[in-house]
Amino acid sequence: MGGERLYDALLAAAIRLASTRMSLAVPSLRAVARACEVSATAVYRHFASQSDLNRAVLLTIDASFVDSVAGNDDPGQPPRERLRGLAHGYLQWGLANPGLYQLRFESADQLGTDYVHSNAADALLAHIDELVDASGGAAGLTAADLWGCLHGVVSLRIHKPDHLWPEEPAAQLERLLAAWGFAA
Repeated sequence: MGGERLYDALLAAAIRLASTRMSLAVPSLRAVARACEVSATAVYRHFASQSDLNRAVLLTIDASFVDSVAGNDDPGQPPRERLRGLAHGYLQWGLANPGLYQLRFESADQLGTDYVHSNAADALLAHIDELVDASGGAAGLTAADLWGCLHGVVSLRIHKPDHLWPEEPAAQLERLLAAWGFAA
């Protein structure tokens, strides 16, 4: 496997390994090497350290998250509908990618200096704030409030999969949005 192709394969393997378990750690360089069926030394040509791999994985997760959430934004819709679309995109990505969600949003203290801030969430929050303002606001709702609500729904459902939830995640989100005046 050539240089750039191996880098991509290694990074994809790390993402895949992090996706399949609910751990707050990026897979080790050796685990990634095994997953790609290459020697550990081959990994070091692309990632000089575990920290380098950690950072690359987190930036890749950020890009996936932002692309997925932004993919639910329809600029042709009114601001309230756009907010609902972004909220559902967040919920869908988080629940579809529990390991990656935890790694990105619940691992800062475990990763320490390896935790990277790509400004992706900040840009998304700024966009949501603009949409809240453009929609005329709603009962004091801010982007941070919506983020906290979404994080709570996703995180609780990831950590409590056996809980008997009274409704599906999308229905819960719709009810919460309606409480803020963003009814469907």
